[in-house]
Amino acid sequence: MREYLDVWDHVSKKQKQGWEINKLGAAAERAFKSGDRVMRWTVLDEITNDTLAVLYYTPVTMKLRANAARLGDYLHGPKKHGQRTGAWWSEFRSLLDEMVCQLQVATTGTLLGPALMKGGRGIQLNTDIPPDTDINRIYRKDVVMTIRIDYLNNLPETLEREAVVWKKGE
Repeated sequence: MREYLDVWDHVSKKQKQGWEINKLGAAAERAFKSGDRVMRWTVLDEITNDTLAVLYYTPVTMKLRANAARLGDYLHGPKKHGQRTGAWWSEFRSLLDEMVCQLQVATTGTLLGPALMKGGRGIQLNTDIPPDTDINRIYRKDVVMTIRIDYLNNLPETLEREAVVWKKGE
């Protein structure tokens, strides 16, 4: 969330320096007003209608933030010896498994926030492109582009072949 907030001029320096999950989440919501929706930014060749690239903004959802806050409960040892039963470990593992899936979604997108109007003069879009992306394939001098923006409730299970996303290990 700090990475998302850091690149936007309309977010205060104080909000960018926060570390508490709930405060960062509130700052992101004020900055973007997108809730938990995923934004898909599709770049099309206006002449051929071919898809040149698909970029995603994948937010840190409220559920992920709540789960991250729950991790604090597991940082401290139990007050009494023997409180870490099989049920305790099972619940902890279940929380971690759920968070792995949530984190995979949150870290897939390359857009650092949804596209925002900038003073009525145009749209500002910030992105962090993976190093193996062929930018010249997407942004060519001779191509007139059309942009289609969709707001989704979830990241699609299968992404487009043209999707520019972070993959495991990058």
